Amino acid sequence: MTDEVTITREKLIPLALLEASGRDLQGKTRLQKLAFLLDEEELGDQFDAYSFRKYDYGPFSKQLLEDIESLERKGIVDIQESRTLGGNKRYDYELTAMGENVIEELLQMGDVEEVFEAAQRVVAEYGEMSLRELIEHVYDAYPEYEENSVYQY
Repeated sequence: MTDEVTITREKLIPLALLEASGRDLQGKTRLQKLAFLLDEEELGDQFDAYSFRKYDYGPFSKQLLEDIESLERKGIVDIQESRTLGGNKRYDYELTAMGENVIEELLQMGDVEEVFEAAQRVVAEYGEMSLRELIEHVYDAYPEYEENSVYQY
């Protein structure tokens, strides 16, 4: 399976977060914040998968979105678009059966366990937070990312 599908080390981040979250993540903003916390607090400089910039709801990586869309095109992730009560678009991400097989093969090949273990720690600490709590935690811990925010608390 992984012979046909190339997984860059950056793409390990969304895969690891999906796996740690029980196969699915609700919302683009949640994905961005969890990936940021995984990159900043767990993986640090030795991994440094994504560059995050200040954006509407804190740290944002365009490359992360491009990577998860690439995973969708490869059949590894399913992205569902829906509308929020406020009428905004919401994107939910789910690991497909093929994605589970890819992760299983990656873990058997070794050398990626630290990313998956780090994702487990991040999801255990932040995964149950409401989106509001998650954004506020990021702003409290990394106030520089609040600079361009449209979110006020």
